[in-house]
Amino acid sequence: MINNISVTGIVAEYNPFHFGHAHHLSETKKHCDAVVAVMSGNFVQRCEPAICDKYVRAKMAVLGGVDLVIGLPVRFATGSAEKFAYGAVSVLASLGFVDTLSFGSESADIENIVKTASRIDAISPEEYKEAMRGGLTFADARARLIGAEHCEPNDILAIEYVRAINKLGCGMKPFAVKRTDGYLESATSLREKIFRGDLSGLPEYSAELLKKEISEGRAPGNLKNIERTLLGFVRNADRDSFKNIYGVNEKEGFDGRILSSVQARSLDELYSLIKTKRYTMATVKRAILSSYLRIKNEQPSPVPFVHILAFSEKGRQLIKSIPGDVTVVTNMSKIKDIYPEFADEERRATDLFSLSTPEIGTGFGEYTRKFQ
Repeated sequence: MINNISVTGIVAEYNPFHFGHAHHLSETKKHCDAVVAVMSGNFVQRCEPAICDKYVRAKMAVLGGVDLVIGLPVRFATGSAEKFAYGAVSVLASLGFVDTLSFGSESADIENIVKTASRIDAISPEEYKEAMRGGLTFADARARLIGAEHCEPNDILAIEYVRAINKLGCGMKPFAVKRTDGYLESATSLREKIFRGDLSGLPEYSAELLKKEISEGRAPGNLKNIERTLLGFVRNADRDSFKNIYGVNEKEGFDGRILSSVQARSLDELYSLIKTKRYTMATVKRAILSSYLRIKNEQPSPVPFVHILAFSEKGRQLIKSIPGDVTVVTNMSKIKDIYPEFADEERRATDLFSLSTPEIGTGFGEYTRKFQ
């Protein structure tokens, strides 16, 4: 809270900003004075290109009522639910004035979400090892250990947000908005319609911005357009290409499994050849993208900067209240020398995204583009 103004944080992908997001935002704003969103960049957690550029999606969010949109670095945006949540909450915590974290939830049962987060934190490494001996994935082993095999996706993220709040000791209060029919179509369904040229499922401001991006060849981002790029990377890779890469378990021979799948003629075939009961499709996609972007397998630490993507007039005032010891940037060129790994990852992600759109974008665009 700053100057008696209550500020709520939201973690989102806004891929793109749709009526469900508008519903969540409307319910959130009933309980606060301003909203800050931490948003995935040009690649989302599914390890696929976003439907359009992050600055455009951030502008949609501001038109929809968000006051300040901050970018989530790609190493977190494409990570597991735990890593995704930790990175996003660390950004909100660094601002120093976000007192509540709002998220969508199938159950909206905050008490149970908080209890489940505590149960997970109490699981020992030995318990995980024992549970995974039968070939279970890490996620399935955890679900079995806490008795939540059928936990809904948004509740899984909600639990991870609470765990991140606890780890960071930032004291944010979790606030759940129950997912209802107000969310209308799913984001997946909307994106499928967009690929067919149908923008009818979006608010007018989102549709207009996306329509302009499409007309100028900058959208939609499509994984199919970078299929040959990623296949070419795997075909030319060696074991060093996967050394200390996030999502690649070298001890279990995961790197060798990738290298033995070079005969694949499509990404779907590549993913299927690598996938096992232990390595889910999400794990495989994450490993391939992380390898291409050279995202290292490191213990996550808080995001050390705030990347501004878009803001309202109220958001402009919030920016002025960010602590002076926090690095605030509008594009990655400002931190190339301070945080080179972060800057390089974002640059590579944006360059790859620029190959996923109908018209190929210029290289090194991450170092020149900033908020509109």
